[in-house]
Amino acid sequence: MMKKIQLLMLIMIVGLVALNALEMSPGVSLGAELGISRGDNAGNKERIGPLVRGYVQLEILDNLFMRNGLGYTILSARDDYSTSTFLGDVRLILSPWEEYKYAPFMYAGAGASYDFKHKKADVIPLFPIGIGTKIRIQEGLALEISAGYNYSNSDMLDNTPEEMEGGDSILAGEGKDGFFNLSFGLHFSDTSKKAKEEAPKAPPVMEKPMEPTKTPPPPKPEVTPKPEVTPRPTPDLKTMDSDGDGLTDYDEIHLYGTDPYKADTDGDGLSDYAEVMKYKTDPLNPDSDEDGLTDYDEVMKYKTDPLNPDTDAGGMKDGEEVAQGKDPLDPSDDFFDLTEGASFDLEGIMFETAKSTILPESATILERALKVLQDHPEVKVLIVGHTDNVGGVESNLKLSRERSASVKQWLVNRGIASDRIRTDGKGKSEPKTTNDTDEGRAINRRIEFIIE
Repeated sequence: MMKKIQLLMLIMIVGLVALNALEMSPGVSLGAELGISRGDNAGNKERIGPLVRGYVQLEILDNLFMRNGLGYTILSARDDYSTSTFLGDVRLILSPWEEYKYAPFMYAGAGASYDFKHKKADVIPLFPIGIGTKIRIQEGLALEISAGYNYSNSDMLDNTPEEMEGGDSILAGEGKDGFFNLSFGLHFSDTSKKAKEEAPKAPPVMEKPMEPTKTPPPPKPEVTPKPEVTPRPTPDLKTMDSDGDGLTDYDEIHLYGTDPYKADTDGDGLSDYAEVMKYKTDPLNPDSDEDGLTDYDEVMKYKTDPLNPDTDAGGMKDGEEVAQGKDPLDPSDDFFDLTEGASFDLEGIMFETAKSTILPESATILERALKVLQDHPEVKVLIVGHTDNVGGVESNLKLSRERSASVKQWLVNRGIASDRIRTDGKGKSEPKTTNDTDEGRAINRRIEFIIE
């Protein structure tokens, strides 16, 4: 009776651990295994028996999981012993390449077993250890293959004393028992809370912008028309241009949302007509490309592109260049202050996907960085790589460090002294903007220069 109580307590403990972790874990998945087992207790007399197991897996970190499982196997040896063994354990799963299609892993854990076949059997401690690989079949479904060994610090796993087993164990050692296992299983991950949390949110419902309120013209004094005068027709908004900007009142109200009584709705110096028809800028925003210069200044004063925040594609916004006295049409001066502590992103450096190989189209921006370092031999820099959030923590950290090292090597190969450049990588830990969009992830994949 006491043994059955112990077994029941084991099941309850495993269940409570699983339920508690379920609330804490960012991801939950399920799995089932079928396989074979062979005891390590009676030498070559051991027989192969069936093995079945089910589990709940909880995510702890990106590549570390806790697996709570219950199983059943038959251990037996010719002329020596036979058991019907119930198993329960908690395992830690380390999967360094979890984000890839083929994901090798290793595990270790602790649990207990109980032999149903012998009523007076003890609850025996058990310590599983092994390796395996997960092969993704489709989203949310993977095939698992694993092999391992289950060690017990007791000689009664098979409910038979060592002197009666008639053979030697391979791994368990003197006075100890154990068994080998090989299994195939299916792993289901569609039930994870993480998948639900990361599901794209419905886009917000945008309220239709209110149409500008038309200021009614002042009332005209009532005049009794003479019988021979024809009444004036009602004004037609589709032909009227109250502010004389070249756009009809109808188009301003219904197409562009501009003020039909104001020729320059956003007050940037360009008429609504010029913005809509000639420059294709936003007549409701005085700085259409958000670069710090008004559309008028870009078109009339600096001859920059009001729809491109970095007209010369040198890495700095037009407004920042103008503020620092630089030429927004010359890419060679597009760098931030080179005083100690200053930092800037070297935008435009491209790498092969998930690799540190620099693509040829990065040469232009790298040549500019090279020229700055050649022109200022006293400057030392720290090159820091950053990634988006696609992939695991460790793989992104490694990739960011390799990419910053590739940029350093490119510069060193062209004559910059190696001791002037240090490198580091931050992985996905310091995003500049959201990772929820393609545009945001592209911004977060960057190379940062810090002046030392």
